[in-house]
Amino acid sequence: MSELSNISFSEVCDSLQAASNVLILTHMRPDGDTLGSAFALRTLLRGLGKRAEVINSDPTVPKRLQFIFGVESLRPETLPQDFTPEYIVSVDVSTSKLLDCLEEEYADRVDLAIDHHVLGTPFAKKTYVGDVGACGEIIVDIFDEFKSRGYDLLDKAAATALYAAICSDTGSFKFEAVTADTHLRTATLHAAGINHSEIARRLYDSRPISQIRATRAALNALHFYNNNRLAVINFTKAMMDENDVTREDIEDIITLTRGIEGVEVGMSIKQSPDTPNLYKVSMRSNRVADAAKLCAVFGGGGHKRAGGCTVTADNEFEAEAMLVREIERELSELDAAGAFEGADTL
Repeated sequence: MSELSNISFSEVCDSLQAASNVLILTHMRPDGDTLGSAFALRTLLRGLGKRAEVINSDPTVPKRLQFIFGVESLRPETLPQDFTPEYIVSVDVSTSKLLDCLEEEYADRVDLAIDHHVLGTPFAKKTYVGDVGACGEIIVDIFDEFKSRGYDLLDKAAATALYAAICSDTGSFKFEAVTADTHLRTATLHAAGINHSEIARRLYDSRPISQIRATRAALNALHFYNNNRLAVINFTKAMMDENDVTREDIEDIITLTRGIEGVEVGMSIKQSPDTPNLYKVSMRSNRVADAAKLCAVFGGGGHKRAGGCTVTADNEFEAEAMLVREIERELSELDAAGAFEGADTL
């Protein structure tokens, strides 16, 4: 296991074993990785005889992810009244800003951050960053470690959550970060009795009509720069209103850009429905450009092939222009360095 953190993997497990009354924090606009990792970790901690709870800043869990332990809301007010956190862990949270409205209360109190984003901004008292494609992979390793310590705690529900975590954050095992160890970890989950095809169906093949409307609107808004090497979807609040779609419906529109032949960088820009001058940016790179590096320019981060950030601008045109300038500058530098030559070699 590659460790990029300020504490070792064994220290992570020792800390969890010593902890009690554990509160697990997940990131805003929760995805399969943060939710799957958190609920699986909750299973492990409860199996060790501890109290453990999961919370999130968003009012509801996205419908397509509610099969992960069947939870609809993780707001702090859903916590048991007699639960008092004594140890706080964040999972898949690369910066305290991703805690959203929970940041003020909890960011300075996080005892342990478990993450896999190399370009994150450390905020916890202790941090462990694994060099893996999904945070769920780290949680699988934690289960394995505790099994070696005499605690066999991986049940079917936790394995289902972890498979959803890994599958979703590796792009169905398509991303560059996937390794042989990734597949070995998922083999452990298969052995626990998961229904992998049903998990994939719920993640990818069970979309509401509103999401289809969002996809149609996004494709109509799709446009290109840099000889079609940069694909952009700029989804405004007005578009959301016109098409009667929600933030959840447009969460994954970035995937529409990545599969276009010739596109090196795909980007979606989504205007906040609550704060009009705030724009959430998702970025994907196909071969050479570093999405995390590009997003870091604007205070974000992520992985080489997938990154995100938030920008402030007077309107959607200004937001797009500042982002496009940076991406085109990077593509020009990569061209000058001959970085794209031989990039398709198997």
